Amino acid sequence: MYIDFLVLATILNFVLLMVILNRLLYKPLKKFFNDRQNKIKEDLLEAERLTKIANDRVTEKNQELSNFRSECKGIKDKIMKDAEIERENILLSAKLKEQDLIKHAENKIRTINKKAIDELEDKISEVIATLTGKILEEKIDSDKDKELITKLLAKRG
Repeated sequence: MYIDFLVLATILNFVLLMVILNRLLYKPLKKFFNDRQNKIKEDLLEAERLTKIANDRVTEKNQELSNFRSECKGIKDKIMKDAEIERENILLSAKLKEQDLIKHAENKIRTINKKAIDELEDKISEVIATLTGKILEEKIDSDKDKELITKLLAKRG
């Protein structure tokens, strides 16, 4: 019967060990792993939530960047248009100044030309008066008249 008692003690030891291990080790380990698994699930859900928030913010910032680029393009186009208008105004102003300068130069040329013609007419009148006086003083033949006119013209230069 000694063997039966030993088998019974071994079985009882095994069952007692299983109960003790179940209470002291298995249940806490099971609880630890379940808690750990729940924490990982919560962390994954939090990571997904944060990823969604980050993606929403990236989308929002990309939209802001796109709007900013559009606004910059609009400003650039406006500046280019304003610059083109200013260029046209400068060209128009330059053309008007050019026309004024040309008119002023033409008026000055006319004035100088008229003055030169008046002076030339005065000189011619003087020459004619001098020649007429010389011719009247000494009436000679036509060859002498031509020679006298040529000399006077040569002196006046």
